[in-house]
Amino acid sequence: MTVSAREIEPEVVDAGPREQAMTELHRRRDLALEQGGAAKVARHHARGHLTARERIDLLFDPGTFVEIGMFAHSDRPEVGEAAPADAVVTGAGMIDGRKAVVVAMDATVLGGSNGRIGLRKQGHMNYLAETKGVPLVVLGDMSGGRIPDMLDETFAEVNGMYEGETIFGLRHRRVRIPRVTAIMGTAYGDPAFYAGASDFVSMTANASIGLSGPPVVAGAMGLQLTDEELGGPQVSAKESGIAHVVVPDDPAAIKALRTFLSYLPANDTLPAPRATQWEEPSLDPADLAGLVPEDFRRAYDMRTVIEGVVDRDSFFEVAGEHARAVVTGLARVEGRPVVVVANQPKFRAGVADARAMDKARRAVRLAETYDLPIVFIEDLPGVMIGPDSEREGILRHAIELLDAVTNATVPRVTVVLRKAYGFGWVLFGGYPSGADYVVAWPDAQVNFMAPANGAMIVNKKRLEEARVTGGETAYRALAAEVAAEMTEGSSVWRPAGRAALHAVIDPAETRKAIIDGIFVGDSSVPKERRR
Repeated sequence: MTVSAREIEPEVVDAGPREQAMTELHRRRDLALEQGGAAKVARHHARGHLTARERIDLLFDPGTFVEIGMFAHSDRPEVGEAAPADAVVTGAGMIDGRKAVVVAMDATVLGGSNGRIGLRKQGHMNYLAETKGVPLVVLGDMSGGRIPDMLDETFAEVNGMYEGETIFGLRHRRVRIPRVTAIMGTAYGDPAFYAGASDFVSMTANASIGLSGPPVVAGAMGLQLTDEELGGPQVSAKESGIAHVVVPDDPAAIKALRTFLSYLPANDTLPAPRATQWEEPSLDPADLAGLVPEDFRRAYDMRTVIEGVVDRDSFFEVAGEHARAVVTGLARVEGRPVVVVANQPKFRAGVADARAMDKARRAVRLAETYDLPIVFIEDLPGVMIGPDSEREGILRHAIELLDAVTNATVPRVTVVLRKAYGFGWVLFGGYPSGADYVVAWPDAQVNFMAPANGAMIVNKKRLEEARVTGGETAYRALAAEVAAEMTEGSSVWRPAGRAALHAVIDPAETRKAIIDGIFVGDSSVPKERRR
């Protein structure tokens, strides 16, 4: 029969003070390692989840985890040791040989609720991450603030009541560090805030994210919602975009965090880690053009082009289910990490709508923060217009993206595959944005709008007269003529001749152009002195 450490009373023996202390040490250590107890751990496993400590074992390189605060527990006398580690396991370890700190919430202890001592431990991890310049990893699985802990005078000081603590690590910005979060279960309150403050968030298919859980929403608003309806993957990954990837289980969620961190430096003062070994794309460069239809109206998957120009198996898409008119992610080019921002003709023709702009802006900000080159790949019909777009704040999103792109100091390379129309040409790295190296395929077009549409507007009166005098046949003949004239004026040779394109390239040279552009854009000026 297995006996829990919490059921064992300290043994009364005729022993010296040190031996008694050692006995107490082992009892308390065993109690902490049992987390919420065997029954609660078993229920947690039955729901398809790992425990906080099992997750930490997957996160860190074997044998590198140093726990901080193992013997902490609730400061409420009636709870005390019944809340081992006060429902949060914290410490530091190595991820691929580089140090990081972790906040792992323990759903087996009092439902994973957040207590005052747990908050103190979290605050210390935020402090360590920032002052030591290492990534902060949050493994979120928590139901929210613990009641009645949060219902007294200490709430006014929450997350800041101890020297050195910071609220979610955002109060003091000595350096910028990567912040990543995996949501594996319900994430209300603190883990949701951590997700909002993170550079990258993974979530499992059975997880949910929200400011408050269904009971609080029901009490405050009278709405009866399930966890999934409130903040499941459909909401968090597709609509709000708070989660960047949805995966089937806990190990996959943690693996996604490790992969994302592998592209970034430990903080914004250090260079990103370069892969010492890399492979050319599996696609033959001569076959790249075949992935992109000559007919501008035909869709294709931009991800196949991206994978054909970056190092083999290096593209890591971020927020693939959200704002699908643009594709963003991390990749490597000759071993060097880069950020990719590309229009997606497969979804809404790749139009630049409000969500796509916001998604692109976040990718640009990530690149600028951690000094990663940006590779823009343009193929878009322009910026979304109309009343719905105006209600979504399209102008505000456009200016915010423009500000991020034009003020970026990292190398910026832009490749136009087929079309770059309207303000979208500028927003996604066109010549006016100040990009370092802008190139286009020879049959691409750059213009205010699609040539055929522009021709109809400019020649509206002539076309109406042709229809009146010559009928539909005359109208169509003139429409084809003026469209051809406008198309010729949209040819890349015009902007290339005016040095608004730095080169026109054979599609087979696209990867080389990206490599050349990063070389052109590299700066010898320290990051902090570039502006």
